[in-house]
Amino acid sequence: MPIARLAGLFSAGRVPAELVGRPLVLGTAPDLEAAETLLNALASRFGPLALGVVGETPYQGARPHVHLPREHGADRKRLERLKAARLIVLGDADNRFDLVSTGPADRVWLNVRSSEVAGTGCRLVTVSDEAAAGLLPGAHLTGDPTASLDALPELPERSEDLCERFREYREREHRVFYVPDTGPGEEAVAFGVLFELLRRQTAIMILAPRDPARHEPVYRDAIKYSLPIIRHNRLMTSYVPRKNRVYYVEDADTRTALYPCADLIIPGGSLVAEMQAPDLITPLLGEVPVLLGPHGSRDPLARAALQAGVVAQADSVETLAARAEALLGDLAQARRQAQAARRWLDHQVGALERVLDLL
Repeated sequence: MPIARLAGLFSAGRVPAELVGRPLVLGTAPDLEAAETLLNALASRFGPLALGVVGETPYQGARPHVHLPREHGADRKRLERLKAARLIVLGDADNRFDLVSTGPADRVWLNVRSSEVAGTGCRLVTVSDEAAAGLLPGAHLTGDPTASLDALPELPERSEDLCERFREYREREHRVFYVPDTGPGEEAVAFGVLFELLRRQTAIMILAPRDPARHEPVYRDAIKYSLPIIRHNRLMTSYVPRKNRVYYVEDADTRTALYPCADLIIPGGSLVAEMQAPDLITPLLGEVPVLLGPHGSRDPLARAALQAGVVAQADSVETLAARAEALLGDLAQARRQAQAARRWLDHQVGALERVLDLL
């Protein structure tokens, strides 16, 4: 027998001694890394935790953990030697239904999205949205406890006068998309999307940088694109002239009030790395379709929304325009998704407390 295989068999069942007997939280590395608030709450309730990591992605967090690979039956051997009295499974857990079914008697599965969980013998199953609830009769619709949403803000009522400014675009079915809260480097991405869309249709982009100190520099830089651009605070007519392709916003109140006026929101904070988390709550409250950029899933709420399928995301900057064009090309479907996203958002408020109560 090869030495490597012998070594694998020898180490297959090894687990750190300090993890034996702890409550075990099982999931993929990305799901566990995004669940810090939930893990803190579980540790407060049940004491020090052990994490069981499944899937190919290495865990990068700081919590005590053990990898549960399939090779040599290591997953079952390690699960048995951990001697956990309580097993809490999170997310899809690499679809390890067979492994979960061999776990301790007290086992629960949170954020389920597959009907196969019904055969694992879990005493409690929770789901984050209505679609998942339909797959699993008896599952508790709690919302996603990793979303960390305690309350929803009060937003100003829709300003019909403000949205009416884009009437001439709507009458001709020209699309209005909005890129709010942009940071350094994101305006260039936004203009790239606009240019791609203008190759095949007429559209206008609303652009609103987040930092007031950048308003003037970004405006001056935007002039180089040689597109008709108008500043909100300089508009002297009732309607935005149809020749314009960029509507530039420089104050926070208008930035918030414009969300319901758009056909599609591409949130700033999601277009380049190392930015603030994107604001999902404002567009979802307004039932406006959302397309996240490739860096939009860092925020727990955004990640939860993507997993629930209530917002869209482009895999890369290069595919952002194509995704935007597809959503704008079928606005009826995009708006149905936005309505579902609004209902989903309501379910997320207080989800962590609901889950803890059930445990």
